[in-house]
Amino acid sequence: MSCVLVKVLFFATFRKKYGVKELTVNCDGTVKGLIESASKILGEDFLNDVYDREREKVRDDLIFAVNGRNIKDLGGDVKLKDQDVVSIFPPLAGG
Repeated sequence: MSCVLVKVLFFATFRKKYGVKELTVNCDGTVKGLIESASKILGEDFLNDVYDREREKVRDDLIFAVNGRNIKDLGGDVKLKDQDVVSIFPPLAGG
């Protein structure tokens, strides 16, 4: 299994909740692997906040971008590469 190094950027309430603006994570090159590796650093809450375990994908109510492109627009099985940048925005609320 190959290992890739991915930078993860946090925005809005995720920055405050996890106390970091960015994090560099070693993972297996899958989105799930990235989230699991980050959750080992940030805690189990991160996994629950970002990943829908029943549907085996990133939660629909947040923005998860790989190199500036929303994962929803990338389609299929996204493979991460060394030096990719993942940006995570929490669900939006307001009125």
